[in-house]
Amino acid sequence: PNVLSRSIAQLVVSESGFVRQLLQESLETHLFPAEAVQHCKKQTEPFLQRCESMFLHMLKLTHLNRARRFRRLAHVFPDFNELQHEAYRLDDTLKSTFAANLKYSRPSWGFIMDHALHAMTTKLLIGFQLDIYEDAELHMIYWYVDYLCGLRIYYLNEIFSAKETSGSKKKSSRPKDVLSGKGSKPKNPPLSLLLLEAIQSMVRGLFRLLAFCLTENLLSSPQSVRAGLAQRFVLRFRCLETFRLPHLPSYHDFDQSAVLAEDAAERRGVLSAAQSSFQEASQLLEKVQVALKEDGRIDSGGDDLPKALRRVVVANQLGITQLLRLEHEELSRKKVLAETLHHPHFVSIQVVDK
Repeated sequence: PNVLSRSIAQLVVSESGFVRQLLQESLETHLFPAEAVQHCKKQTEPFLQRCESMFLHMLKLTHLNRARRFRRLAHVFPDFNELQHEAYRLDDTLKSTFAANLKYSRPSWGFIMDHALHAMTTKLLIGFQLDIYEDAELHMIYWYVDYLCGLRIYYLNEIFSAKETSGSKKKSSRPKDVLSGKGSKPKNPPLSLLLLEAIQSMVRGLFRLLAFCLTENLLSSPQSVRAGLAQRFVLRFRCLETFRLPHLPSYHDFDQSAVLAEDAAERRGVLSAAQSSFQEASQLLEKVQVALKEDGRIDSGGDDLPKALRRVVVANQLGITQLLRLEHEELSRKKVLAETLHHPHFVSIQVVDK
């Protein structure tokens, strides 16, 4: 669809200097010093040229149809991985050049990491629009997306916190500290970060909810699909492994997270945890709505995404409430439908009779 508009967009992004300008603006958002082009030109210019070529390719991918974009996104992560190493070396040069004047210790690396994680998340979520996932693997996809969103939030928290405290002597934590769960948080996070946190909370709620439904046999899915989840894990995420992450999620990690208690009463605690995640997402979306209203962007349709996400949250909260009211024996007479009714990437459940 929209072939003409997508073709025009392809021409626009290919104009000379367009991508370089977007690139420099994004780098500055990640606290990359603008003066580096002058003081570290020998190291900075090759990195910018490589990034310009990479992000021109990424922009062109956004104007392809979904199936082609899904296929071609699988091949961008080796290039992102090479850029990650180049960025790390450039950051070492920046630290030796700017010393205490550098607001964040890893601006180039944080920039590449942020966009690579976004590309990974995008690839996985496009699969919902292409309807390639079986019901039995939905919670597996959301589990991985939760991990990727968590990494993005961690690094963006570090960057925006460094931006707020620029000029202080406080050091930003190194990437290896991610797994410890420790990190800085900005006092006034931007809208984009609040929205990302809301999406993560919602995705975590979906993972918990769908894991419960699958354990209780409420989702209709062939037994062969359930038995082959380990193979599907490799199939879905193999292309992402070409980009080095702080921790590479394995099927064992997922399986440990998805296994629920044998006792039916204890399993219901998972529903309560899912409800808490959706409640947290609702609160964050409320903050986004308030901020959009203050900026005057609601009238221009700037709240379309938060509204769609809120509908997903409300629909799943209603489904959880229905499930919690049912006795264990009554669950056997029910089934759950998981469909992308309110958002193309996030399912909403409906509890119906078998």
